Amino acid sequence: MARIVAVDFGEKRIGLATCDATGTVVAGRATLLRRSDARAIAEIVQFCKDEEIEAIVIGIPRSPEGVESPLAPRIRTFARKLARETGLQIQEHEETLTSWEAQHEMPFLTKEEVDRSAAAILLSDYLAHVSGRPS
Repeated sequence: MARIVAVDFGEKRIGLATCDATGTVVAGRATLLRRSDARAIAEIVQFCKDEEIEAIVIGIPRSPEGVESPLAPRIRTFARKLARETGLQIQEHEETLTSWEAQHEMPFLTKEEVDRSAAAILLSDYLAHVSGRPS
């Protein structure tokens, strides 16, 4: 399996999480402060090079009723820019309530830790989805 990074996009912060080459160990790795798309993308490009990342998963939020968040088009714009700069394939994956889940499972986390944890939850769910395992 490829080394994958999950991106939990936010206008203020972007959480990153990775998995090992077997797709079994997932860890929240970094939280980037997003000052501009260009700067955030440059940081993610460098992260992908340093970590030998081969694919990217980006979360698309939906309401509990399944309706895409108004932020979804903005995330897709960012994802297109990121794909262009990294040359990596980007998979979208539904990420409803990952930040809420991270906060409620571990209420002592800082905002930055919540973003990393939300990315890890996103990646774990994505890996379970593609492997057919329960999440």
